[in-house]
Amino acid sequence: MRKARRPTHRVRRLLRDGEAEKEDPGASRHVVSPSPSSRCNDRNTSMARELTRLAEGIQGAEGPVFDRDGRLFMVCPPRGQVLEILADGEPRVVIEYDGIPAGLQVDRTNHIWIADMKRGICRTTRQGARTDVVSTFEDQPIRGCNDCYFDSKGNLYFSAPAGSGRDQPVGEVYCRLTDGTVLRLDDGYRFSNGLAVSADDATLIVAETFACALWAYTIESPGKVGEKRLFAKLPDDPGPDGMDFDDAGNLLVAHWGASTIDVFDRNGQLIERVAMPAANVTNVHFGGRNRTTVFTTMGTPGEVWHFEWDRPGQAQYCEG
Repeated sequence: MRKARRPTHRVRRLLRDGEAEKEDPGASRHVVSPSPSSRCNDRNTSMARELTRLAEGIQGAEGPVFDRDGRLFMVCPPRGQVLEILADGEPRVVIEYDGIPAGLQVDRTNHIWIADMKRGICRTTRQGARTDVVSTFEDQPIRGCNDCYFDSKGNLYFSAPAGSGRDQPVGEVYCRLTDGTVLRLDDGYRFSNGLAVSADDATLIVAETFACALWAYTIESPGKVGEKRLFAKLPDDPGPDGMDFDDAGNLLVAHWGASTIDVFDRNGQLIERVAMPAANVTNVHFGGRNRTTVFTTMGTPGEVWHFEWDRPGQAQYCEG
């Protein structure tokens, strides 16, 4: 893993206290123009926002998340690493283990929860003390876990897509309740991937990557959902990856292979496509003091970028 490029004063300040008052003329910035294939229809907008690169050389960069103290964590799946991006821009290895970490969440005690494609659901402290939490369901191994998301009460929704694909619809979706009970919500996915729960805990959105689709479920009670319904179809292959809501209920979706973050309103209408500097956009997460900065990872070439959003992101469980 190469060292990340040393961040500017602005980036260091953003990571330290979530706020940047001055622009550094030496900042590594990039404005990406939308390609013709990434343009929306006439009712929507293809946006070229100013992006700043935060880190590079992190193979398979995925799973950005902030803890209660504003520290940024992410994963390097091929190396089995959970990383903290420090204020000086260097990645600190929180833990390196025999696994394939793919997604992260943080609870209210600052424990980092890991969706792992080899081990299931794990939990670690910031000092690297790991516990395997969920690896089986009804005495059978759970297919490798790819992403996870806490609702406002601490119930953990997670996807388990290992072995699934375009012609193998065996991806699953689960929920681990706060008492430790694990429930399977659905299966039959052509790679169940990123997911998110609305601020009112009423709706679960799940990405089905190789169907290029986002599915919605009404949450009837924790771990119990109604029939799935189509929320949105993405305009290009391959399909959706990680996602996060803003506080207006707009859903920002990393579009793997399309060089965009696609933005949908609460009715599933595509309202914006934010052009990215690389094709394989893996995830998005709001951060900064006011949660108005979007951090996004790109698995290839292994970079983390950020840009400003028009409104705050949805509050995370760990902030409660």
